[in-house]
Amino acid sequence: MGILLKFILFIVVIGWLFKGVSRFFLGNLYKQAQQQQYSGNRQRTQTAQPKDGNVSVEYAPKKKTEKSADNFKGGDYVDYEEVKD
Repeated sequence: MGILLKFILFIVVIGWLFKGVSRFFLGNLYKQAQQQQYSGNRQRTQTAQPKDGNVSVEYAPKKKTEKSADNFKGGDYVDYEEVKD
């Protein structure tokens, strides 16, 4: 009976230690990830703004597909009536 009690106590202590150590390391990793994300967003917003009023526009023409406005031949006519209240 004493061996079983020691085994259960050992498992509880090991679990408690593992929980504490994992919180410490995962907490630090979480803080580092947040700092990297924050600094990445900050750099992105700083580089996205044009300096001295210079603006660059990149234009990529749309590829013509079968459903473009140039190929539209018209739709069906739908007759309607106005309803006055």
